[in-house]
Amino acid sequence: MSTIVDVLEGRARWCVVEGDCLQVMPTLPDKSVDHTITDAPYSEHVHSKNRRMLRGEGRGRKAIVKPNGRVYRECGLVPLDFEALPDSTRDTAAAQFERVARRWLLAFTNAEAQSKWEAALVAAGARHIRVGAWVKIAAQPQLTGDRPGTGFEAIEIAHASGQRCRWNSGGHHAVWTYQIATDRNGTGDRVHTTQKPVDLMMHLVSDFTDPDELILDPFCGSGTTGVACLRLGRRFIGIEKDPKYAAIARERLEAESRGLTLRDSRAGQTSIFDVLGK
Repeated sequence: MSTIVDVLEGRARWCVVEGDCLQVMPTLPDKSVDHTITDAPYSEHVHSKNRRMLRGEGRGRKAIVKPNGRVYRECGLVPLDFEALPDSTRDTAAAQFERVARRWLLAFTNAEAQSKWEAALVAAGARHIRVGAWVKIAAQPQLTGDRPGTGFEAIEIAHASGQRCRWNSGGHHAVWTYQIATDRNGTGDRVHTTQKPVDLMMHLVSDFTDPDELILDPFCGSGTTGVACLRLGRRFIGIEKDPKYAAIARERLEAESRGLTLRDSRAGQTSIFDVLGK
């Protein structure tokens, strides 16, 4: 299994470290990665009220066979299986982002907490550049019906000190519109309750980073940012506190490095890389 040192010294393209990012990031040298792109837990403002509506096998929902023979599954509300982000963790993480990264610092957040990410990064010496938005196609509706539902997530876009801003999308607005990651047909593609769509992360990685650059995701979850990095020829370091998700992230990235999806890898499919390696 590759380590952070292996990636930093060029012996590996990626690694996922199981551990608390506040303990792992201080071990990284100053300005040792090119960018940080992360989706940290959101604030208590929405976290305690948030539930995810999931469909598919493995979630404890009963199969329903319709007259046409198609199999559906009952919808279920699943609580988030991780804690909200404390302000102190955000502030410490932001200071580490500015210390270890040379260029872009991107953090997904609920809109109500974007100003906290901005303030923490600016206090650490980074420059606030823009508030971005992921417009969520097929987002979960407001189930109470007494207020508007959340249709987008904010992205705090900051830049480390010391270099001029540069990105790859010219005058493109800071708005990215993509359908949420779903598992409505029981495909097994969704393995995390707040999983970002791969297409969205590929767009962001393409917009803000260059081939062979090194991206750090200190809250990497199931590793979607890492999947996007590998597909686009970037290097990746992920840090994940939850052992379950750290293992899933490694499994996804190992499959991706072989040219397979997680589902195909778990099904035992052989990739062309496996054939060529024999």
